Amino acid sequence: MLGQNLSKVQLSDMFSAEQRIRKVTPPTPLITMEPLNMLLKYQVYLKAESLLPSGAFKFRGAFNKISWLKENYGDNVEVVTASSGNHGMAVALSSRLLGLKATVVVPSITPEIKKECIRSFGADIIVSGATYDDSFLEACRIAEEKGCYYVHSVSDVEVLGGQGTISLEIIRQLPDVEQIVVPLGGGGLITGISYAIKQLKPKTKVCAVMPEHSAVYAKSREAGRLIELREAYSVADAVIRKTGESYLFPYIEQNVDEIFTVGEETIKKAVRAGLLYGKLMLEGSGALPLAAAMEGKIDLHMKTVLVCSGGNIDQAVLQQCLDAPE
Repeated sequence: MLGQNLSKVQLSDMFSAEQRIRKVTPPTPLITMEPLNMLLKYQVYLKAESLLPSGAFKFRGAFNKISWLKENYGDNVEVVTASSGNHGMAVALSSRLLGLKATVVVPSITPEIKKECIRSFGADIIVSGATYDDSFLEACRIAEEKGCYYVHSVSDVEVLGGQGTISLEIIRQLPDVEQIVVPLGGGGLITGISYAIKQLKPKTKVCAVMPEHSAVYAKSREAGRLIELREAYSVADAVIRKTGESYLFPYIEQNVDEIFTVGEETIKKAVRAGLLYGKLMLEGSGALPLAAAMEGKIDLHMKTVLVCSGGNIDQAVLQQCLDAPE
């Protein structure tokens, strides 16, 4: 696909990405909040990716990729992508910052707040299909028809380089980190983080968390091969996927120590706990690591970082989480 780079990932990709990203945004905070520590009965550290310019970690990979495209193909580059919301917002904002034209295809399940932000950031938005997988097919058709450069949400070396910068920041902010817990949807975030940390601090444990009804990589690990789910759904809309990525699956299998799944009610409770006790607004996907901690699936005796991947939550969904039973 025009623009997509499926080369072997290198640690140098992360350091190159960091140089580009630092031009527009500083490292995200790594914080520990005593009310949340008291709730969990252990100290945890929150990597606040929700405080990036587009409200989610996706800004790292999108900005790095689109910067790379502009550096290599000039100022008239046009990009297109498919996204359940956060990646689309990041592509739209990155393109605006770099003076490029962008088209974003989203599924019908994308929260209105994310659609509104994509529009306000200046991208053309097209709603197509019920899931990300449907939108992906339409975005590929548009890319081929118009000759645009496709910015893949997860399977791309420059995108992975951007996401891997999170590990570089964590190592500087918490040099004795023992464990990093990461949301897992399409696989770009966990691949970038786990690859970088295993290269630099190989004894650090990396855990991934998926919703129990959208757990394609967990099921694939059990099967010993990449599989496709019949259906996928979750309040954590940003990580809903029926299929995994063949490019990423080997990296995940090599570098991710454990993959956990969590229930829908716990995800809602984690969104509420993140807001009330962690003082961070988190969407469902961003609250997955906290949900795993709340279900007792994470060994919190270790010095642990929970990657809070994003905070772009729809108002109605937020209210649903706040109203969830204790």
